[in-house]
Parts: sequence; structure tokens; C-alpha cells
Amino acid sequence: MNRLSVMDALHMDKEKQRRLMHLKENLSRITSFPDSSWAAAEQVFSCRSFAAQASIIEAGDVIAELHFLLSGIARYYYLTPDGKEFNKSFARCGQVLSSVSSLVSGTPSPFFIQALEPCECLSIQYADLTMLCDTHREWESLVRRLLEQLVIKKERREADFLLLSAAEQYKKYLVEFADVADRIPHYHVASYLGITDVALSRIRKRLCLIQVNPG
Repeated sequence: MNRLSVMDALHMDKEKQRRLMHLKENLSRITSFPDSSWAAAEQVFSCRSFAAQASIIEAGDVIAELHFLLSGIARYYYLTPDGKEFNKSFARCGQVLSSVSSLVSGTPSPFFIQALEPCECLSIQYADLTMLCDTHREWESLVRRLLEQLVIKKERREADFLLLSAAEQYKKYLVEFADVADRIPHYHVASYLGITDVALSRIRKRLCLIQVNPG
């Protein structure tokens, strides 16, 4: 191995350790990891980076990997046969990017995931995560908690669509995504709420909000 290759390898290892420390800090808010349990996982994670607008998951692909998001923002969206996009959700630091239905059943993902800005991730194969769950109760506990959070989020989202007005949904969006709301273009927010850009503009005007990020 030449000097340049050695330096590249050292840089990659240092970068992976930085991301692993960040990930452990995030996940420890959910489940505590003893050294042995965390060490077992370090070798099966890999660094992945996605440029802004890059596709992280494509609809139609069978997914075998999960991406733990460490920085950046991503969006989940559906694409109709006539090319119209509908945003399903947004994700930011501390969340996991994947298609659960595809992971578990081996069926194609029904949606896309796209990076809205540069994203840093630590990624793991579903088979490796399953192995960790089988051998370390902390990882099993983590996955259970993540799935519980996902189900709760889905139920609340469905209830909001059925019971709240667009203005009320937007107010909830501003609370839920308060840390990144000004970084997500309004046309993506409008799609997430199921309304037009014009309708969102009117809501913002009624709420006396400044056009921070119209897109």
C-alpha cells in the first residue's frame, strides 16, 4: 500500500470513528449501549454520503439497508404515473432512512427518499442489524423503540389529515420541524400538507409569517 493509500485509509477510519461517536450519542438518548454491544456494531456500519438532490432510495428497488442520518435533511415522496410528486415525510439528524415494508417482506419500495441537502449517514445491512438484535438485547430494544416511534408518527399523521385544517396542520409542522423548518422549501411543505403553493402562501400570510424559504 503506497503512502497516499495509507493516508486515505487513515482518513476514512478517522471519519468513520467521528460518525460512530455521533451516532452513539444520538442512539444513547433511546437506549444505553455497553461497550461490548456497541463494539459488535462498529464493524458492520459503513459511511455513506449523499449530495443535495441525490436519490437515497428509489421506488421499485428492493431495499436491504438502513441509513442512520447524522446531518442534512431528506424527504420521502411518492411519484404518480403521470409524474406528480407527493411528499410523505421529512427526516433530519437522528432519524433512520429506509423502507420497512421492503426490508421485511422483500418487496419493492413504494416510495423514494431524496436528500434535500448534503447528508451524512452511517449505513447498515438489515441482515447485520437483525444479527445484532439476535445477539445483543440493547439493539433489539433500540429497533423496537424506533418502530414504536414510527407507528406513533404514522397514526398522528393520518389523524391530522382527517381531523385538522390545512392551517392547523401547518402549525403542527412548524412545531414538529422547528429546528429545520426554514431549510425546507415551501413547495415541498405544501406537498407534504396536501395543498398548493398558493394555499400555503395564503396560510402563511394569515399567520403573519415572513417568507423565509420559499424555495
